[in-house]
Amino acid sequence: MAGLSPASIFSFPVELGQHILSFCHPWDVAAFSKTCRAAYILVYQPTDQYLWRQLYTNQFDVPKLTTLAIKEKVEWKNELTSRLKVELALFRGPATSMERKRALETLISIIEDSFTAASLTGSSRNIKWLKRITSKSLILSNLYSLPESDEDAELHARLRAYLALTIDSKHDKQTFQSFLSKRDKSRAYVYDLRNYTAENKWGPFKPCGATNWVHVEHLIDVVASNIRELPGSWALTRPPSCLDPPRSSSTHLLGGIPSNDWAGVEGTWRRYVCFMDYRQAIASRLFVLLVLIFLVLVLLVIYLFTDLAGGPRHPKFFKDPRFREATRLIEVKMHLIPSKEMRFHKLPEDSVERNVLFPPLCFTGSSKGVNGNEAAVEGFVTMGKDGIPRWRMTSIYDNHPQWSSTGVQIGGVKSAMGVIGIWTTTHHDEDDPVGPFWLWKVEDNSPTHLMEFN
Repeated sequence: MAGLSPASIFSFPVELGQHILSFCHPWDVAAFSKTCRAAYILVYQPTDQYLWRQLYTNQFDVPKLTTLAIKEKVEWKNELTSRLKVELALFRGPATSMERKRALETLISIIEDSFTAASLTGSSRNIKWLKRITSKSLILSNLYSLPESDEDAELHARLRAYLALTIDSKHDKQTFQSFLSKRDKSRAYVYDLRNYTAENKWGPFKPCGATNWVHVEHLIDVVASNIRELPGSWALTRPPSCLDPPRSSSTHLLGGIPSNDWAGVEGTWRRYVCFMDYRQAIASRLFVLLVLIFLVLVLLVIYLFTDLAGGPRHPKFFKDPRFREATRLIEVKMHLIPSKEMRFHKLPEDSVERNVLFPPLCFTGSSKGVNGNEAAVEGFVTMGKDGIPRWRMTSIYDNHPQWSSTGVQIGGVKSAMGVIGIWTTTHHDEDDPVGPFWLWKVEDNSPTHLMEFN
């Protein structure tokens, strides 16, 4: 009607104005707030958290704390603005060491929240944001090229462990080469028996019990590099990355997982196992000798290979043409059992302090390789004090425990990325073999194309 000024957002009730703004991108809302005082008050001085909660949940998954029903109030404005500041820092480069540390911690939190959301709902808004950040910012390039302080080493290693499978060998060749250049150093660390003792429970842990993310990164580097070299379709048979869409096998709602199975143990899994393969060198060097017992064979292998390039404790050892590394794909099926039914394990004493949300889970099942030999498996999952699930599993042949595996679930509870860790013998003798493994969940009807590649 003539004489009436056009309606503006400020003529609407505050609740309606905030509802309209909630459909905008946070950057657009920030720009709007700078247009006048009334706009600033509408955005930054609300009477409740409605607008900021909507802006947050339109872009990101609900934080892990609220999904676990922990009664802790979330400051939605602070949560969102802190993530937007990190986004700016990733594109322009962190200005200070504190800003760099905050950016790393926030990225790790966003990745872990995406796994939690995927396991509960089958979808994740964080993944969309992460794809844009990793493809358009310099985060991956900087992670593999810029120097890091001792203080930030664990954060860098943890983030690289999460992102290792996202590196595109075709479109980001420089970062991919930086990733490959770490391979021999990681092999030297992973196959060094000095890194496995009772003190760190024969796994990627610190003496204090916390996860050793530097060790975890080395394990992932070795297995991920080997997977990329597999022939044919096996190179595509790999654990999901943090950017892959959620699979129903890892979700709470779609996989038929019992409500008490907080780690998603029950079901079918695939497992890559890597180990140093000495067979060709043994055949060429010891052709005239008869190996009569296993102990003599092990001693001869150690004698032969510690003479190459200073032994497996030095990265140059793995460039020797006589070095061979094998990768084996195994199928594992598991189901939960009461702890009293475990025959070869006893729950650790520190797990007796029962966690209401994450009680210890005990399981049994089977493991089958390409040669058809089947082993029984038994183990348990506990929640570490650092919030990282720990897996312990034993492979049993002819009723005798033979191989022990210890690992951590990458990304947290029910993470689709699975479990990375170390296998060795159950005896943990000084000269026992050792190698990395990667275990991840698949659909029960997934094609079985097991293999061994040298």
